[in-house]
Amino acid sequence: MILNKHEEKGAIENIYDSSNILASKYVIGTKKLAIIFKGGRQYLYHDVKREDYNTFENAESQGKILNTTIKKYKAERINEVVNVTPLLEQILKLKSNG
Repeated sequence: MILNKHEEKGAIENIYDSSNILASKYVIGTKKLAIIFKGGRQYLYHDVKREDYNTFENAESQGKILNTTIKKYKAERINEVVNVTPLLEQILKLKSNG
């Protein structure tokens, strides 16, 4: 479930209330979807159709749609691990304000 959505300069960034997925960024022009997981791992999915991204974004469970729809796209693991502490703090703040 989306906690926060920010759209700017052809990119959509979301923060989620999910058991495994913290955030995503979808670049409309390049059809690239980056996903940050709770452990700090990042994956970049290539040529993701907008309809499939919309399904992922609006799903009750992003993890379910990741497994059934997004994982069919070519993916690469980004070696840089994200410090997830600021994201987790932002998620807690968003959930407490909701």
